[in-house]
Amino acid sequence: MTEKQQQILSSAQKLFALEGVAAVSTARIAKEAGVSEALIFRHFRNKQQLVDAVVKSGLSAKSSIINGVLHSPDSVTLVRAVLTISADVVDNYDLFLPWVAHLRAVRELGMGSSSDSFVRERLVWAVSDIGHGRPEAVAYTIERVLDQAVELSFIGEKDEANNLSIGLRELLINE
Repeated sequence: MTEKQQQILSSAQKLFALEGVAAVSTARIAKEAGVSEALIFRHFRNKQQLVDAVVKSGLSAKSSIINGVLHSPDSVTLVRAVLTISADVVDNYDLFLPWVAHLRAVRELGMGSSSDSFVRERLVWAVSDIGHGRPEAVAYTIERVLDQAVELSFIGEKDEANNLSIGLRELLINE
């Protein structure tokens, strides 16, 4: 990706995360990025292609953040670590921005939520090892609750995010 494409993508992520996809025009993205609107269309044929790039980049950021805590050989430690990720949002706003932009775009445009296969595999393993009967469904729930907690922390609802994480931890590992 060129420097200009990254500049456009970063501006789109910021605006989508803060305001949503529908509320943001390509003209606003261009202004935020300090480029012409025509340049956006040269790099991304249309707004949908830019949204697709935001979604892809956000999923990559999400996977990267989660992968950092998935290497524990202990299933309880792994689940605990995943469910505390949202606590890091406030101190790492820029790191989580692509993830939140991804979440907003997926929700607004009715796109199916996607998951990194390694993340899903490790969560399924951990949930199964803990002893839950439907590990695929529980792993899916962990990811959705984590997404919601990250988004809540991002918009300043840290207590609500914390309650979601604590509640799920209590249900999964009686903690």
